[in-house]
Amino acid sequence: MIRIGVISDTHGQLSSIDRCVSHAGPVDGWFHLGDYASDAKHLMRLTGKPVYCVLGNCDSFSFVEGEDLQFPAPQKRIGSECVVTAEGARIFLTHGHRYGVDLGGYNLSYRAEELGCTAALFGHTHRGELSAFGKVLILNPGSPSRPRGGAKQSFAILEIERGDVNARMITL
Repeated sequence: MIRIGVISDTHGQLSSIDRCVSHAGPVDGWFHLGDYASDAKHLMRLTGKPVYCVLGNCDSFSFVEGEDLQFPAPQKRIGSECVVTAEGARIFLTHGHRYGVDLGGYNLSYRAEELGCTAALFGHTHRGELSAFGKVLILNPGSPSRPRGGAKQSFAILEIERGDVNARMITL
């Protein structure tokens, strides 16, 4: 089994990343789902673990599609989305703004299914969400720095074993 921390919408507030790391416990790596994807460098330096990230609507845009990655191989380029395979599970990473996540998860889950993924991870709304849309696990870790709509500061942990993906939200 592997454990991966999931964080999004940090917006340059490095102290919020530090808090997530201290609350996460032992993890094998991290996913950063955009809006200040450059904060992923701080996360990598802080933990010494593999970090995969995607660009959000507040990042410099690159419409280069992400690559398929095998955890924990290093990420070579950053795009607006990527697929990571970890412990036999294919996981779709995106910020979500290109999929209309403010209006629901249909487009996001459709894209994840199209890519053969069992989970779709996104940010953008700054509100945590853990649900399922069809056969796809949908996870938004919320924001540890700027939660919206009365949400609390949060991030998430994925536990993956033999292709099964389980997630839990962690409130700071």
